[in-house]
Amino acid sequence: MKYRKLGKTGLDVSRISFGALQLGRVPQKEVNRLIERALAGGMNYIDTARVYGDSEVKLGRALKGRRKDVILSTKVIKRDLNGFKRDYQVCLNNLQTDYIDILFIHDVSTKEDWDKIVNNGILDFMEAEKKAGRIHHIGCSTHSVDIGEIMLKTGRFEVVMLAYNPVNRAIEDNLLPLTRSLDIGVIIMKPFAGGILTEKGSKQLGFNITAEESLLFAASHPDVTTVIPGLDKLEYVETALKVADSPLELTAEEGKRIIKKVKIKSKYYCRGCGYCLPCPVGINIPQLLKLLNRWEAFKNVNWAQMHLIRDEYHKIDQKADVCLACEQCVARCPYNLPVPEMMKTISRSL
Repeated sequence: MKYRKLGKTGLDVSRISFGALQLGRVPQKEVNRLIERALAGGMNYIDTARVYGDSEVKLGRALKGRRKDVILSTKVIKRDLNGFKRDYQVCLNNLQTDYIDILFIHDVSTKEDWDKIVNNGILDFMEAEKKAGRIHHIGCSTHSVDIGEIMLKTGRFEVVMLAYNPVNRAIEDNLLPLTRSLDIGVIIMKPFAGGILTEKGSKQLGFNITAEESLLFAASHPDVTTVIPGLDKLEYVETALKVADSPLELTAEEGKRIIKKVKIKSKYYCRGCGYCLPCPVGINIPQLLKLLNRWEAFKNVNWAQMHLIRDEYHKIDQKADVCLACEQCVARCPYNLPVPEMMKTISRSL
């Protein structure tokens, strides 16, 4: 396993690390096995969040007696100070720890969110907790280049979590050079773009890229410290460890070759993060948008696939035509997808 300094934190973190987003749907016994294999393979950094179901709880149990073996981060998304304090304390309790190595303010992607964080004293609280030793380092996560730049230039963050993959390279020209100049550690989320950039996901959209290629693409960027793929199956852990043991270097031409392999036909595509949920009428929005992604890829090209997608759609209870167009999902979506319009397209097509 290769390690790299996480910016000004001074922490040495594994180049490929453990994203715990999906552990809420994994039995505790299997979580224990995944964590044991990851640590044995050299991973030393694990990331979770308060809103990831019971991921924190399961990690707390899996890491009992091994807390000092890992660099552990979690994220709090509340924008009011009292709510933030409550969730932060729940994080500590769930993880069975008296300190967090890196506490992130979760998904700050609008100016409104950032203003609330500053005006409500959340950063001041985090800095006080850092002085008390209960938070070791302060980070932020964002899906917005513009908001990311504003936050990092305050000088109040040591680590930033950003989305980066062969179809989402917006951070290359501005944010990554800025992190380098400020010595801020960079943690990359969504290396598979919600599963699209894997063997199974890409084939469903009519092209072919491997999970190894996507991981290698993100991890090989010189300004990236570590990448945190979601690891909810042992085979995924093994794939991550395999990539981590490779040279983790790409020439410019090799990087371009990977980028050119991706052919997404849909103007808007869902990364499957689930931030849009819950829907007030119970629509599983990521599930339907995934079908739309596939439909756009095979429409008028592969009739067998079109029939298959329609069959899958008609087995779903809450279909697109019950959408209220309330736009609650739009407000939550990090990528500003026009979900109600996409629901209309699904209803017409499927």
